[in-house]
Amino acid sequence: MIRGAVRALPASACLRRQQGFTLLELLAVIVIIGIIVTFASLSIGNRALDDRLEAEAKRLEQLLRLAEDEADLKGVAIGLVFSKQGYRFLASDPAGRWNDYAQSGVLRGRPLLDPFFTELRMEGRLIPPLPAPGETPAKSGGRDEAGEDDEATRLKPQVLLLPGGQMTPFTLDVKAPDYPSYFRIEGDLMGRVRRERLRADAGARR
Repeated sequence: MIRGAVRALPASACLRRQQGFTLLELLAVIVIIGIIVTFASLSIGNRALDDRLEAEAKRLEQLLRLAEDEADLKGVAIGLVFSKQGYRFLASDPAGRWNDYAQSGVLRGRPLLDPFFTELRMEGRLIPPLPAPGETPAKSGGRDEAGEDDEATRLKPQVLLLPGGQMTPFTLDVKAPDYPSYFRIEGDLMGRVRRERLRADAGARR
């Protein structure tokens, strides 16, 4: 067996092993950890937003189905309107004026959770949201002598759910600003409602 001479390590290598990491190496590790934490935080934040967006779209879809059942069961027409703040189910009184279907319960008016918003389309045309209760309309008119806006005279359903299962055909997009996907809820003349996730072409912007 040939025995070779053991070479001694250079003094600089021994000193490096005793000193551990250099300041530059520590800074590099800190930067890498910071980048990993940032990406992890963004991923968790987007996931939370996505879950909330899907929950909002699911809730609206389920409420539409419940309103359909309610209209068919009670034999009354139920209207639906959207504003920037949320949406409301409506019923017509004996005078033909539309008011909130219920002040409490399942079919009460509901706000949209921040930062979500909706875009309503009919026959491919974007329908502007109605003013929120107490909000002054953009156009003048529809005011009594005291200058108070009579909401009951101007409030009309954007979507109408009829007994027997028919409804106004519509497309409703539930979106978040600058988020790459959104949910679309569609209703047809026969009362069929479906929901799907779509990709935003250029981001959903208010």
